[in-house]
Amino acid sequence: MAINIQHTYTTPVDIYFYSKEDHTLYCYAFNRHDYGDMDSIAECICRELIKHNFSYADVCSTETGEVLMKIERS
Repeated sequence: MAINIQHTYTTPVDIYFYSKEDHTLYCYAFNRHDYGDMDSIAECICRELIKHNFSYADVCSTETGEVLMKIERS
């Protein structure tokens, strides 16, 4: 299993986790003030992907909704 990470910059974010069964988990206020920079957020997401068997997660700007980082298990 590999985990691919792509991200751009640090900003307050919301996280959306997705499973193979089309279940979605939304994490509100999962932001840089609580978890540090984007690298720290990515580490937390990787743990949750594996722990709960999610397929991928999108990290979106709280302010604009723009997708800043995608983390996918392959």
